[in-house]
Amino acid sequence: MDENIRVFGETLGRRALAKDWAGVRAMLAPWMQRSLSVEEVRCFFENEYRSLLEESGVKGMHYPEYPDPEVGGNTYMNASRLREPIEFQNKKIRPVAPEVTDENMRFWMKLQLQCSDQQMARFGFDYFCEVWMAVVETPAGLGVGYWSQGAY
Repeated sequence: MDENIRVFGETLGRRALAKDWAGVRAMLAPWMQRSLSVEEVRCFFENEYRSLLEESGVKGMHYPEYPDPEVGGNTYMNASRLREPIEFQNKKIRPVAPEVTDENMRFWMKLQLQCSDQQMARFGFDYFCEVWMAVVETPAGLGVGYWSQGAY
């Protein structure tokens, strides 16, 4: 992963950990910014946290406490592949915006927001969310052109 892409992912992750939802939204590509409000960005993360907490039998809202996001991913995935039906997911099609192209997509990034050691021991899971995103080049620089909770 190129250094600028790693820094981009870590910055986005740190903004989410700080609950800087406007800051996260500012890192989205223009078409995503037009379609998502700050409140919808907050819900994108918090609904995933809430779902995992409920599935684990944890009462109340909690946020990831580990201070650093984990980033990974690959350059194998491109926009064309993102649009292909996912065979093992009942041929699910990801709703990738037409603005995401093979030419502007730079990386298929995995961002995990993780539990602290204390949270892992108390909750029984190790991360709150795993966001996969198409990092694209825009006239303003890198941005998130598509994202989902989980790779599929």
